[in-house]
Amino acid sequence: MRHSQSSTRNPAIKDWTNKYSKRTNLQFFSAAFADLEKQGIGNRGLMTVGLIGSRDVPGHTLRTAQAMLRWDLRPSYWSHVFVAAAPVTSRTSMRSLPILEVPLHPRNGVFPRPECNGINEGTLGQYENKDIDANVGLVAVSMSEEEARKLKRQAVNWNQDRVRYNFWDMLGAWQSYLWSQGAKRNPLREGMPIPASSYIEFIFEGLGLGVTPGASEHNSAPEHLWNAACWWHKAFKEDNRKISGMFVARDPGCAMLRPNE
Repeated sequence: MRHSQSSTRNPAIKDWTNKYSKRTNLQFFSAAFADLEKQGIGNRGLMTVGLIGSRDVPGHTLRTAQAMLRWDLRPSYWSHVFVAAAPVTSRTSMRSLPILEVPLHPRNGVFPRPECNGINEGTLGQYENKDIDANVGLVAVSMSEEEARKLKRQAVNWNQDRVRYNFWDMLGAWQSYLWSQGAKRNPLREGMPIPASSYIEFIFEGLGLGVTPGASEHNSAPEHLWNAACWWHKAFKEDNRKISGMFVARDPGCAMLRPNE
């Protein structure tokens, strides 16, 4: 992890934990989309980035694997990221809002398809349970409506740059690490990105924008995206981009769910 050289955390990333810790994840996302709209950022939700910090076995594995990327060597708040694939309107059901993602453990029960490079079409309702998905966040990068539509086209162009962004291979490496219960070497140490965040990098290349400036090599993890949002806001500003968002951290310490939970 490269240091941003910034002593000021991004004031546009708001901590909503006290306000929303007892509310549902969908209530958080509904309020977050509305708040970003009031700020004039996020294109009504289209191509905003959602962050999830899960307490199930896959989530716990990914969060602890990212400890090596943090200065304090603690687990990451985040195990997964996705993009909202449609704008939010007054008629939008939060539960049915379409998202695009490359999940290690698809919540919709659809096995990743190799011809789609592991990219999964799901809905926001998959992350409704705040006991499982204890940490949630939403981040938006300022862009025009045309740029948002361009990113959507990039997001569904599954195999545009499969030599550099082979999410299918990344999933294989991380599945092996998960099923070995950490007996294998951490893929991040081998330069193997977490596919969910690598997918976000791929999408935002459509704007010529690097969303993981904190990564010290061509690597990617949700922690890199979070670090960029919180600490690299001046670098985004140099590209005439604003980055805003909000989050709820109910489980900062990464406590795994027990079987009876």
